[in-house]
Amino acid sequence: MKKRENRYQIWALAVPIALESLFQTLFGFADTYVLGRYAEQAVAAAGYVSQLLGMVLLLFRVVSAGTAIVLAQAVGAGDYEKQRSVCGAAFWLMAAFGLASFFVTHLFCEEIISFLQMERSLQKMASEYLEVMSYGLFFQALSAITASIYRCYGKAVFTSAVSIAANIWNIIGDILAVNGYLHVWGTMKDVALVTVSANAAAAVAVFVMFFITDKDKLARKPGQSDLKSILRLGFPAAGESCSYKCSQMAVTMIIGFLGTKALTAKIYAMNFSFMLVLLPNSIAAAAGIIVGVHAGADERKEAKRVSLSCIRKGTVAAAAFGFLFAVSGRSLLGIFTDNEDILRMAYLALVMDAVSVFAKNVNLTLGNSLRAVGDVHYPIIISVISMWGIGTGLAWVLGCVLEFGLAGIFAAFLADEVLRSFLLWHRWNRVIQL
Repeated sequence: MKKRENRYQIWALAVPIALESLFQTLFGFADTYVLGRYAEQAVAAAGYVSQLLGMVLLLFRVVSAGTAIVLAQAVGAGDYEKQRSVCGAAFWLMAAFGLASFFVTHLFCEEIISFLQMERSLQKMASEYLEVMSYGLFFQALSAITASIYRCYGKAVFTSAVSIAANIWNIIGDILAVNGYLHVWGTMKDVALVTVSANAAAAVAVFVMFFITDKDKLARKPGQSDLKSILRLGFPAAGESCSYKCSQMAVTMIIGFLGTKALTAKIYAMNFSFMLVLLPNSIAAAAGIIVGVHAGADERKEAKRVSLSCIRKGTVAAAAFGFLFAVSGRSLLGIFTDNEDILRMAYLALVMDAVSVFAKNVNLTLGNSLRAVGDVHYPIIISVISMWGIGTGLAWVLGCVLEFGLAGIFAAFLADEVLRSFLLWHRWNRVIQL
């Protein structure tokens, strides 16, 4: 019992999840750095593609989120047969989604790039980048579901170690590519090739380890009821991420009207903005798992204690990183560029994003907690209304109509986060007391 309690402590889960998320994001950071030295237009092109792939990855989140809810509750209830059935269904679903994503993005690469309405000077580079990156989608699907299952069992350390190793691989490969030591198709494609190869190696390593330790969960034929449960809970559970990614794509198009400099500044700022939510997001992910386990064991009082504790820890983390980037953000952004206009816009966006993280921390934790107890519809309804009505609609008004630029767009993001935090807080207190 003591071993299980230690395994499901907040920091025991949050720290490995944070490390895994950090090193996965450093893939994009390294690519941005290398491409920035190649051409600033390449950064903008890769930024478009990265956001597009982020939307594709939402398909994987449907399965991983649904699996996390069903599996965590089965673990809490001590139902081993249910756990085996859920794991088998999850792997079958994720394999299908991964292959489908690869074929669609690879076969319709040029049509997808044309749809994004980017400047003509960026289209060729974006098409080259997407063509190669599409090969890694199946491996990312495999990594996502394996990591989700490991987390539900409180075993997040191994996937973190693999992410660190893969990132080292990626950094070394990027250095070789930008200095001409690795030349296959040209800089843009070669950088993507390095990222795909690192993701593939990581996916194979994690899957092999899972096969060695838990192959009985892979051999189990998926039950129809489990497939339905994963999808029924997964689609709404992934809805908030879906709404966010889609709204960010819309906002990227809005920023495109402000010019390439504004778009590049936003991409540079978002590379560091991830660091602002790294710990709050990881703590919220841990909250979802632990609350789900307690919900499966019908321990609502303990579930409420965990969610409140996670909000407090996330707030402290948000304050610490916000102060760090307020002080050193401009110098850090200088790593990417020395263009003063881009630096000024990127720093302002970064500071405003740091303020919004306090509300985002509440949203992340309570959203995951609500989904963990089975309340999957309310968070997505609130997200769609607020993100599109305020986060995107107000961004257009402030950024383009009233001409406040990036400052106006990030002010709209802040208003969206604050509204959702109040609504989710009210809902959680009501649900947990039922």
